[in-house]
Amino acid sequence: AFPGSKTTLYEPGMRLPLLVHAPGLTKPGVVNNALVNWADLVPTILEFTGAKAPAYKLHGRSFLPVLAQNDPPGWDEVYASHTFHEITMYYPMRVIRTRQYKLILNLAHPLPFPFASDLYESATWQGVLRRNDSVYGRRKVADFLQRPRYELYDLQADPHEINNLANDPAHAKVLAELQQKLKAFQKRTDDPWLVKYQYE
Repeated sequence: AFPGSKTTLYEPGMRLPLLVHAPGLTKPGVVNNALVNWADLVPTILEFTGAKAPAYKLHGRSFLPVLAQNDPPGWDEVYASHTFHEITMYYPMRVIRTRQYKLILNLAHPLPFPFASDLYESATWQGVLRRNDSVYGRRKVADFLQRPRYELYDLQADPHEINNLANDPAHAKVLAELQQKLKAFQKRTDDPWLVKYQYE
């Protein structure tokens, strides 16, 4: 239970390894750099087994056709969402991550970030509180607790996601492009939080 990874969409919370064992489909030891999402597992397993897909639309896509490739084209961005960990830890976030950038939309940004009970009670966070630390890891405690509507990070230059570029004029074009893609993702997935674009 480490705050800053679990229950967040920062890199420690979403950049996870995926090992696939597929005898007869690929040579052993292939390292595939495709950006995939856990939502891609069901379509992949359905295609692998030849099982019939459900009548409703699945959010993911099968990565079976590109499994044996190292750098398949068209697998350079991934989307993520988080709504709550516990019912009392409601803090919806939506993300688009590319090879270089990540855009986080904090839908409840006026509110302080709510801790899941296991994270708040962890020795790690209790130590931060006991010592009255101003920094947690490389991130300011204040920035972890109170987040802006948008967080934009250059993951190549800033892998620890410390320097928010959302208000940087030099990154305005990147911000606009990622905002447009993220909103399109929300429309495709019937995200109920689309109303925020109308009322905020």
